Amino acid sequence: MLLTLTLMGALFFPALSVASESFRILSQNMYRLFDDIDDGKGEKVVSEKKFRHRVDTAAGKITGQFRLPDIIALQEVENLNVLDRISKKIFSISGIKYYSIIREGNDISGINIGYLMHPKFEINTIRQLFKHDLLPYDQTPLFSRPPLYLRACFESSCLSLLNLHLRSMRGLRSASRNKRVSLKRLAQATAIARWIDDFQRSRPKESLLVLGDFNALTPTDSFVDMAGTIRGDPDNSKTSLAAKDWIEEDLIDLTRNIPQRRRYSYIYRKKKQILDYMLVNARFKPQLRNIAFSRIDYKFSDHAALIAEFSW
Repeated sequence: MLLTLTLMGALFFPALSVASESFRILSQNMYRLFDDIDDGKGEKVVSEKKFRHRVDTAAGKITGQFRLPDIIALQEVENLNVLDRISKKIFSISGIKYYSIIREGNDISGINIGYLMHPKFEINTIRQLFKHDLLPYDQTPLFSRPPLYLRACFESSCLSLLNLHLRSMRGLRSASRNKRVSLKRLAQATAIARWIDDFQRSRPKESLLVLGDFNALTPTDSFVDMAGTIRGDPDNSKTSLAAKDWIEEDLIDLTRNIPQRRRYSYIYRKKKQILDYMLVNARFKPQLRNIAFSRIDYKFSDHAALIAEFSW
């Protein structure tokens, strides 16, 4: 597969073009961003002061350091109220009113997946995937945070996005939990890979971007290669569970264009890891101009932001 990539450096963040055909996409895990309203669902409720501070911080990051991306894919946000509050704060700073898009999933703690979309984009499809699918092992929901598919158009150009927040690695080394966690991670990656292959077969000219918090390592962990399965090139040489290659035309990992020393989005026990990705298909029409991870700001999130600039 071939994809034309134009990389203009990976320092965070370089001066960005303001040409009309240029657009930027941000993916950010928001580290359990709850509001101050009790919805009666057993979710965490924070003080009004703390919620306001987190909203102000998020809006400040988006308008300042992140320079008002056109598409913002978020993970670990509670509900529409959270996104609307961030959107209103951004509007008060910049005069730009982002659309808020979120769908409630199955996470018992109440965190979900959403988007903030610049008004220049027209949204023609929003669909939550696999919400009612079950894990065969114990008949519990396959996805706590079901993937959120969105198709957005700007003038005559359209882009399909799939925002992910997959099962974490917590419990993999537990004797009592390892089997379930491993099987769930494999089943999630398999479901997504099969969806990607079906998407590419049924929409052979459509640009697809898969992004978000995969909770998956590259190189893989020793249990299951989730990132490889979703790309279409699973490495089973050192894993306890073997993943099938479901994707005829593999996806391309744009994060590989980031210099190795800056290619991480999370730090676990002082070890730098990549958990967050942007993958595109070979039919992806926009050209990559820049991609970078931010530095992790623990006052904001425990994950780095991943931001990319493209031109049509």
